[in-house]
This record gives sequence, C-alpha cells and structure tokens, in this order.
Amino acid sequence: MIRRNVVSLVLALAIGFAAPVLAHHSFAAHYDTQKTITIQGTIVNVRLTNPHSWFFLDEWWGLNRSEAWHPSYLDGHNGHWLTLTRLQYRATFELFGLRTYLPYQIPTVVAHILTAVLLRLAARRCGVRGWIATAVGIAFLVFGAGYENILWGWQSNTTGSLVFGFALFLLADGPREVTRRDWPGLALGIVGLMTSGAFVGIVAGLAVTLVLRRGLRVAAFYTLPLATIYVAWYAAYGKESTDVPFLLTGRTLWFVARMSWAVFDALAQGPVGLVLLVLAAVGLATALYRAVQTRDWAEAALPAGLTIAWLAFAGMTALGRAEVPLTSASYASSRYVHVGAALLLPVAALGAERLAARRVVLGAVALIPLVIGVPGNIDLLAHPNPALAVGRNRVLAMAYSPYVDEVPPGTMPMRFDIGPVVIAVPLTTGWLSRQADAGRLPEPPKPTPSLDLMVAGQIVLSQSGGGDAGADCPRLTAGVPMRLHRGDQLRFDGAVNVVVKDGADTSLPLPFNSRHGSSVRALAGPLDVIVVPAPGAPARLCPPPAG
Repeated sequence: MIRRNVVSLVLALAIGFAAPVLAHHSFAAHYDTQKTITIQGTIVNVRLTNPHSWFFLDEWWGLNRSEAWHPSYLDGHNGHWLTLTRLQYRATFELFGLRTYLPYQIPTVVAHILTAVLLRLAARRCGVRGWIATAVGIAFLVFGAGYENILWGWQSNTTGSLVFGFALFLLADGPREVTRRDWPGLALGIVGLMTSGAFVGIVAGLAVTLVLRRGLRVAAFYTLPLATIYVAWYAAYGKESTDVPFLLTGRTLWFVARMSWAVFDALAQGPVGLVLLVLAAVGLATALYRAVQTRDWAEAALPAGLTIAWLAFAGMTALGRAEVPLTSASYASSRYVHVGAALLLPVAALGAERLAARRVVLGAVALIPLVIGVPGNIDLLAHPNPALAVGRNRVLAMAYSPYVDEVPPGTMPMRFDIGPVVIAVPLTTGWLSRQADAGRLPEPPKPTPSLDLMVAGQIVLSQSGGGDAGADCPRLTAGVPMRLHRGDQLRFDGAVNVVVKDGADTSLPLPFNSRHGSSVRALAGPLDVIVVPAPGAPARLCPPPAG
C-alpha cells in the first residue's frame, strides 16, 4: 500500500511540474491574441526581467570570494548558519560556473520533493490512513504559494532544514533509553543545524516529541548537544552577521497569528482555508485529549512536536520583525508559508482522519479546500515572482563591459535603492572580470546598446559624501549634458537621474538621491551623461569644473 501511494506521489510530481512548464510557455493560455488594446500614459519605470530564474541577492554571498566579500564556510548570513548551502554553491560554481542556473536549482527542487514524501510519512506516523496522507502530500508538492523554497536555488537551505527535521522526527521512535540508532540521529541533527535558522525551531519541536514519546533522558541526549553547538556557533560567527533587533512587543503574537493564518489561506487560496485551520486544531486537540485519557502521550508526540516546531519558527521570525510594517509581504512571505504548510499539514491530516473514522465521506469533504487551492497554487508555481529572474543580462553585460577593468577591482556596481538604505550586492568588478576571463560567465546573448550604457553607468558612477554637500548648488530645472573623466565629481542635492549616452543611444535613467550621499564620482572615463531632475523632486547640481 505504501509503495502504491509513493508511486502516486511521484506521478503527481510529474504532472504537477510538467503543467507549470507547459503553461509557463503558453502565451495563448493567458492572452487573447485576436484582441488589441491601446494604453495612454507616462512611463515612469522600466524593469528588465527574464522569465527564467537566475542568481538573486543572497546568492552572490554564497558564490563569490572577492575583494569586498570573503566569508568563511562558518560565517553567518543574516543570522543563519548556511555552511551546507555555501559548500553546495561553491562546488556547483566550480563545476558549472554561471553558464546555467539549473544545477543550482536542482537541490532545492529535490529537497522539496523529499519534504513532500517525508510529510506523507509523518502523517502516516500520526495514524492517518493512506489516501488522506497522500492527498496532503500532493497538495504540498504543488504548493506554488511557497515557490521560493521550491524554485529559488538559494532556498535549499530552508527546504533542507525541513528534510533534516522530518528525518529526525521520524527517527524519534524507540525505547525510553538511548540506543545505537540515536547516534546517527544526533549526527543528522548537527548537520541540520548548518542548513538554516529554521532548523532551530524544528529542534524545539523535536524536543517536545522526544519528551512525550521517549522521556527526558533521550530528549536531553538530542537537544543539549544541539543547543550547545548552535549557541557556540552563534556567539562566534552568527551574531555579527545580523543587526536585526529581536524585540518582544505587543505585535509579536499578532505577527505569529497572521503568519499561521497565511499558511492555511495560501493552501486553500482563500478564506475557505479556515476549514484547514479547524482541521489542524481538531487533529491536535483530539491527540492531546486521547493522551490525557489514556495517559499515553506517545500518540500525541508527533502532532504536538510539529505544531511546536511551527510556533517556534514563527515566534523567532516575529521577534526579528518587530520593527517591520505588518503587511502580507512580511507575514505571508513565500518562504514562511512553505515551512508552515510542511509542518502543519500532517496535523490537519490528523483532523481529517478523525472525521473519516466516523464516516469516510466526512474526511473527504474536509479536504476539499486543498483541492480548491490546487489550481491557484499550480499557477503560482508556473508564474513565480519575476524578481527571481531579474539581472542575468545585466550581470553578463557588466562582466564584458570595457569599463570593468578600468575601475578599482573592489567596486560593487549592483546597488538597490530601498527606502532609506542602499543595498549593495556583494558582487565586485574584479570578480566578474576574472570569471569572464576564465569562461565561467558566458557572453551576453544579444548586444543591447541601452543595457550596455546602463551597466557602464553602474560601474563607473559611485555615490558618496555628506547629505548636504550640494545644498549650495544651482537649481536643476532641465537636463545638463556633460562628459565625465576619471575623478570628476558631481555635487547635487535632492534627487537626480543620470542618463548615459553614446551618440543617439541612451541608457535607462540611473537614480541618485542625496540622502545616500550628495556626490557622484566617476571612477573611469570618459563617459557622456545627461543629468536630469527626478520627476516631481526638486534638485540642485554643481557640474565638475570645465576641462
């Protein structure tokens, strides 16, 4: 029976992943090619995107050791212990370079598939009948709302935490004393610590499961070494990798509650997810009630442990988000709901099992919200956030730009203006140049003058200086053309856009805001530019001296 259900799960995988691929490349599936519309308006922003995933933000930390960025394999990243991911990325980079993203994605996809299989086994271990366990496994397999932990190569860390975590939960069976089987389990836990911070929450849930099923001594055998190792690592490496304050405020519990609801809402793709939430509550409550009645807590150990694992993960996340605006982008992040679905679906399956024990049709009806959510989740899997696909042509154009060897090798040309801060991607011109020379970076597929000029501006123009250095400059009311040479500086105040030009070709505007420094310096040259005021923002400009 188990073999037949696993085969069903694999078949669902083939269908689930083939459908998004086919749909993703079908224009007619989403647009009526026989109709046209006319749109009038002003273009205020243009985004260059690629429909296929490529390297994004954090991945550059895992890929390179450069003049500006040289983390060790034990260094933390935003408070996470990511030794396994960094080893994976470095090994894959040595084998494949940056010629294709697929080898970086495969471990994440495989980890997601393994999580679906282990989730099903966990549901079975909770006492859920086969067809219900298979149903929740398939729902998780095509859970497009968690696309980051399925399609983004970097998220092999979080999905890997789920794989190691479920493996430990399933290995937790045994007598009330430590056996030889527990030593490999402890080793598995130590490796799991190196996947991501999500594993810490899973260890909390594992401790509860072990206490209820095997007693304090076995629980201490696992959790005390794991806690000691993690605390030692965090003190030596992890603490310095994050400046996010962990604050317990009145919003913390509210954040956890919103995260939890977001999981069930995403699974059902709407308010009918409330049924799944009730199922999980019924599953946990009945397991605890039976344990109290029989005084045998072993049956409640796994559903209680999985629930605590989620609450611990959500609680740690909420503590680190105390100063973040409470929006769906924060509490309903794709990464979070994926973890929540994995940990809570076996508990919801137990609730469906309780209904099916009374009448099979009741269990089937209770799972209808999962069926309702499948089409929407498959569509999300087929059309993930385009941000994960931005940047390929830009990075390749930078690596082969004639300016890449003209600026200091520690220059980081990829910068993102996000509110009050500028995020500089740890990607240097020196590293790009070396990888292009070594053949690890392919040449841009198609020369584009506008793109080439834009990356020339990103490479050459560097912003610095005090926030009021340009306050005494003349007001900028129209575009000012000029030629910049190495060392030239533009002092300005307010917000300006710099357009790089070469004859009739121009780049997209590069934005600069004086809140991040009111001096733009040319690191190389000559570079022809036009400086224009940003729309709706007053600006002042002091051009460099003539000659």
